[in-house]
Amino acid sequence: MSYQVLARKWRPKAFTDVVGQEHVLTVLANALSLGRVHHAYLFSGTRGVGKTSIARLLAKGLNCEKGITATPCGECDNCQDIEQGRFIDLLEIDAASRTKVEDTREILDNIQYLPTKGRFKVYLIDEVHMLSRSSFNALLKTLEEPPEHVKFLLATTDPQKLPITILSRCLHLHLSVLESDLIKQQLVKILNTEQIKTEEKAIQLLAKAANGSMRDALSLTDQAIALGNGQVDVKSVSTMLGTLDRAIPFELVESLYQNDGNRLMQHIDFAAKQGVDWDHVLTETLTLLHQISLLQIVPSALGDYSDYEERIRYLAQHISPNDIQLFYQILLAGRKELPFAPDKKMGVEMSFLRALAFIPKVLTDSPISVNETASPNNKRVSDSGEKKRQEHANPNSVVEPPKIQKSEPAKKPSEAVPQIDSQVSDVTKSILAARQQVIDSEKTIKKSEQVERNQPEIVEKVLGQKLAKTAVQLTSSTQDNDMVKEVADDSLCADEHTAETYQWQFSDHFTPNTDSMLNAKAAKLAFEHEKTPELNRKLIEEATKVDPWSAEIEAIAMPPLIKQIAINAFIESVDETKQVLHLRSSLAHLVRSDNNIKRLAELLASHRNKVCDLSVIIDDDTSYFTPLEVREKIYQTKLAEARQLILQDNKVGMICQFFEARIDEESIRPV
Repeated sequence: MSYQVLARKWRPKAFTDVVGQEHVLTVLANALSLGRVHHAYLFSGTRGVGKTSIARLLAKGLNCEKGITATPCGECDNCQDIEQGRFIDLLEIDAASRTKVEDTREILDNIQYLPTKGRFKVYLIDEVHMLSRSSFNALLKTLEEPPEHVKFLLATTDPQKLPITILSRCLHLHLSVLESDLIKQQLVKILNTEQIKTEEKAIQLLAKAANGSMRDALSLTDQAIALGNGQVDVKSVSTMLGTLDRAIPFELVESLYQNDGNRLMQHIDFAAKQGVDWDHVLTETLTLLHQISLLQIVPSALGDYSDYEERIRYLAQHISPNDIQLFYQILLAGRKELPFAPDKKMGVEMSFLRALAFIPKVLTDSPISVNETASPNNKRVSDSGEKKRQEHANPNSVVEPPKIQKSEPAKKPSEAVPQIDSQVSDVTKSILAARQQVIDSEKTIKKSEQVERNQPEIVEKVLGQKLAKTAVQLTSSTQDNDMVKEVADDSLCADEHTAETYQWQFSDHFTPNTDSMLNAKAAKLAFEHEKTPELNRKLIEEATKVDPWSAEIEAIAMPPLIKQIAINAFIESVDETKQVLHLRSSLAHLVRSDNNIKRLAELLASHRNKVCDLSVIIDDDTSYFTPLEVREKIYQTKLAEARQLILQDNKVGMICQFFEARIDEESIRPV
């Protein structure tokens, strides 16, 4: 007797034998039990998930000699014939080979005849989306109102290609992709019954390689049995699938974490010697990064990495979530670009090198000399290279504003160049020399932007706001600092606009109230000083330690409006029950309703477990601080400390010395 492959031998013989698809089986079983069977069913889903098998089981349930049932006997002649594919009233039609309208008409001509042996004549049309437009049109009327003895069972892997008129006439049941665990359980059951020696990890590899298809899993199992000489082992399955050694993704990720480019290239070369699929290398590494990220949130989420539990937990503990996301995005982009790489190995190498290049550098706390160069393991970045990248990234750091001509004699070129320490590296000297050349080239100003001596009112029109701000931040040693500051301040109110600085303004005949106009500079400063949620929480915590009223407010769950009243007032105790709330006048509109004060009094009474008679007065006495003012005082103290730290920092001082930079103190924020 010829050998029958596992996919055919283990085709389900009853609804209970089907793997997964409970939602579809429930619909069909209830329909058969209740006698409410639709005249046309459409089964959709990817290959090998049971579309044709379930359709045959439905035909078996309709034509079983014991009656319409969800549990056909499987022993009668009709059940046996359907199972063996020789039942005369079950017509299986391959739409891929019979796409013409003539073939469809031939089928329809025979529909009117009663079934020969069974209870229903069942038309099972596989890959129905392959039919032509004319065939669909010919099928429409019959599919909507077929004879009572006819049932249509349609199967397709691409329901989007079906006309909406066909979809509306069918009961659409979509079969989902099978999970790896379900496939693994079925493979274990089949191989144990077949008495084939297996290894658990080999079955797991087969289930994962099937990509949700039970038929693909059984076909791969047949191949693995042949390759393993009658058994399914890890070595033969890995060779057959070209599976990457699970240790290699760990080595690659660990090399990225340790910033070790040499080790990274060695393991990529080792993978090349194994003849792996390069797309699979990136896929497995991305899967590992996903599992590490998931493990950082859910400590019990080991997934398929139980064999490497200690190793993956170490990575999850030591690699920051930001770096995990960075590696994932770079490797994912590298996988998209892999088809365009000159060589697949080269594409993978560049993806990992790109991830290595974008790892945030960790600098030591000790001052770094200007002439320090990068170490072999890429853990240091020389200041010269860093400054060069900063100058490329920010053109304003090298472009100087037009010079204001003065009556005093011009300084010599040697005086215009800052003194450079003899220990500065040649690279830094060349950068400073190039910068000075750019400064000198800016001395030649376009005719339309030339200015007269000692006429700052003309200079402010030419420079505009952007150049004036640049002049304040980056002043050359050849300029008069006082004059530049004066020009920068005056330029904010310049009434002449260029195409670059133009903004819409009110018409001349309308004179707005200048006192109430929005000041752009003030608005910008207010926005920049917006405190982060983390800083706000820290300020609240510190305020509760020094202000009892602040601590009491935070201990009570107040509605936002009531809390706004409380933090903008300070409380005064007259006696044990009577309290006076001194509210700032800016919030006086919040206490026009007595309900707000009544609600606050109830909350205080509930918290203190005693009666609270609360009255409110408007008081702007600055000798007492409200909780909000206490937080602001703490913030200003931290802000002053932050500015002092920046001004005393050696690295910042070195940058100011060699690049003539100035510190924008308004941009300093405490954290």
